[in-house]
This record gives sequence, C-alpha cells and structure tokens, in this order.
Amino acid sequence: MLDVGCGAGRVALELQRRGLDVVGLDASPEAARAASLRGVREVWPERLEAVGERLGSFDTLVLFGNNVGIFESPEGVRAALEWLAERCRADTRVLAESTSPHFGGAPGLDRRYVRRNVERGLAPGHLRVRYHYDGAVGPWFTWVFLALRELRAASVGTGWRVESVARSGVGDPYVAVLAREALRGRR
Repeated sequence: MLDVGCGAGRVALELQRRGLDVVGLDASPEAARAASLRGVREVWPERLEAVGERLGSFDTLVLFGNNVGIFESPEGVRAALEWLAERCRADTRVLAESTSPHFGGAPGLDRRYVRRNVERGLAPGHLRVRYHYDGAVGPWFTWVFLALRELRAASVGTGWRVESVARSGVGDPYVAVLAREALRGRR
C-alpha cells in the first residue's frame, strides 16, 4: 500500500498496526522525517511523480485526509488519474477521500466562498492555503475539495471508475474506491 501525502504518518501507522505493508510518501522532507520518527517503517520523501514506474508494485494507493485535493482541480485530478493508469497494475485500487464543498463539511469553505469560486471560474471546492506551525509559515498552495459527482466526472475516460463509496452523511467526508477499467493499450 502507498499512503500518498502521508504527512506525519497517522494513516500509515494505523495500517501498519493492522498488519498491512505500507510505504508512506510525502513531498515534504519534514513530514517524511516526522512519519519516520513516529514509527512508519518505510517513508519515501518525494513527490508522487518521482515514484514513476515503482507504482506498479502497489495494489492500493491511499489518498486520505482529502489528499485527492493535492491535484488542485478537477482537471488536475483527471490528469493525475490518467497518469496513474499508465503506471499502476490492472488490479490496483485508489482510496480517495474528499468532502463536498457544497454542504458545509469542507474546512474553510462556506457558501459565500464557494459562490465566489464559481463566479471566478474556479472549482467550487478550490482553496488556497498555507500552514502556520511553531512560528514557521509555509508557501501558498492550491487544494481542492470535490463533491462525489465531481470526482466521478473527473474519472470518466481516465482508466478508472468509482467502484464503491463509503460515507455517513451528505456533508461528511467520503471515501471513493476507484478501480481500473479495462482500456485498450493499458496494462
């Protein structure tokens, strides 16, 4: 299993505790170091793009903590899924977590913010953020929250389909299980 955007390792540690083999992946060297210090056995301090063909060794990619949002927009999610389809095995699953920006469950997004995004031609769940921690301030980056219908639309024609969804309520986070589609020319 590959925990994409593992941060300090919360998800990877739980997967390890359950007896699963997991590799934590985070583009932030500081986050990767924190995950290692907390006990994640294997952590790669690099961007997803750098993993390249090694993706073929994983049967599951975990994008919890709204980490499908790292792709910045529905178009970015679409491009990432196409890229992953070229590198992942036919039996690979992607566990993608997000929260709809439309029902008040996504942190930092209220109706006015969502409406302003739409007026500016952005995805409703588009968000610019940066971290503040212990006196340090990180650079601005783009994040996106996707409603399930937006994730489904972004996945069409990418080599992936939403196989199942786990959620408790309409405004709550959901996890979509994406499975590979059999497409000509793809392994």
